Amino acid sequence: MVRKLTTVGVALLGIAVITGPAFGQRNVPKKANKYQATIIQGVEACTAANTTAPGILSTPACDPVVPSDPLCVFDAKGGGKVLAKSKDDVKIQAKLKKLVNEGINSCEGATLCAVASVRTTSDACTSGNPCTTEDQEDLPLGVACCTVQKGKCKIKTTINTALPGALVPGNRTEIIVGQVGILRTTGPAPSGPAFRAGLLFE
Repeated sequence: MVRKLTTVGVALLGIAVITGPAFGQRNVPKKANKYQATIIQGVEACTAANTTAPGILSTPACDPVVPSDPLCVFDAKGGGKVLAKSKDDVKIQAKLKKLVNEGINSCEGATLCAVASVRTTSDACTSGNPCTTEDQEDLPLGVACCTVQKGKCKIKTTINTALPGALVPGNRTEIIVGQVGILRTTGPAPSGPAFRAGLLFE
């Protein structure tokens, strides 16, 4: 059951913004230690348009809407949120509620894990200079997982708990956050995360 709502995915939010006046130099904001977003249903990308979305842009679109994971969806009153805060480590929290069980392989009892598309810039790299990583698409955040019970799931961990050694104390690191998702990791493999960070406009 997919909510018949217009959703817009968020891909421009981040824990930090990187700027630099010259090559090899970089300025960072005074404060960039919080990422927060709501969670919406994950859907498949449109690859063979057969209709047009409303609005002045008249964007090519696909009908019908295809959930990335039809076995794990929200009901009409479902929803969720994700929060990350950085200090000595990066704390990660995600909550989902009112998940509907669809089909034989239902969402109830399934394991859901956080994933994120990220790009990081660190001060101290093996070159001796600051460097930026290659993009990591839907990077699994280790043990950042939960089990769906009574239609609810809650994730609470830190980056260095989920991925030991990922963040080095004293090494300033900016994390640009692209898509954030919640992926089902038990049962039949889905084509992508069941849920994504995003916005809703009505």
